[in-house]
Amino acid sequence: MNSTTSKSAKTFVRLTKNQRIQHVILFVSTGLLILTGFMLKGERWVIESFGGAGDTIFWWRGIIHRAAAVAVIAVCFYHMIYIVVTKEGRSWIKDMMFRWKDAVDLFQNLAYMTGFRKERPKMDRFTYMEKVEYFSIWFGMFIVITTGLMMWTEYLWPKFYLDISEALHLGEATLAALAIIVGHIFTVHYNPHVYPMNKAFIDGKISESLMKEEHALWYEREIAKQKEQASHQQNDEESQDEQPR
Repeated sequence: MNSTTSKSAKTFVRLTKNQRIQHVILFVSTGLLILTGFMLKGERWVIESFGGAGDTIFWWRGIIHRAAAVAVIAVCFYHMIYIVVTKEGRSWIKDMMFRWKDAVDLFQNLAYMTGFRKERPKMDRFTYMEKVEYFSIWFGMFIVITTGLMMWTEYLWPKFYLDISEALHLGEATLAALAIIVGHIFTVHYNPHVYPMNKAFIDGKISESLMKEEHALWYEREIAKQKEQASHQQNDEESQDEQPR
């Protein structure tokens, strides 16, 4: 990752522009799916509370829900291509894969939080919790997309399969909503180090202090890489100066 210098402190690139765009599309479309999906589960009085516009509003609810579903499917499909085809994407999925160190980090972090260890373990670019969250998204998306498509093409399926798909769709949607609200937003944005908001999804940057605190191993590797690049650059400049003019 490249480092940049801000007015107050050194920062590093946490999310590239491509990754931030994917994140925004997924966040907005998923939010719309949750909102319009749970509207459908409201009692009749919810529709009636809108008065004469109730039926129209709920008709648009269905349109927005399907449009958001298409956006989610598109960004998921794009992400699968991204992590296979692009160098940036391959680096992302490589660093996201589970390793034995994640299990070690988990136990060491639990020991630290319970007072049995003096220092936090040195985390890498992605912590074990971030990896769990990332792959849980894949698992959840597979369920909601598959069951959602089944309900979208309900004329092709027997009622028994539709009842199962609806139950799975609602259950996974509820888990996803709780994971986003309670898990992701709380741990990422209500983190004391970045409260009230982690701006990485906007500018893609992480501060040097936060990187040292939460991704120490990644920080050390990036600093070593920068020193190596600076050394090579210095050697190249010295070699050019030594050449006869």
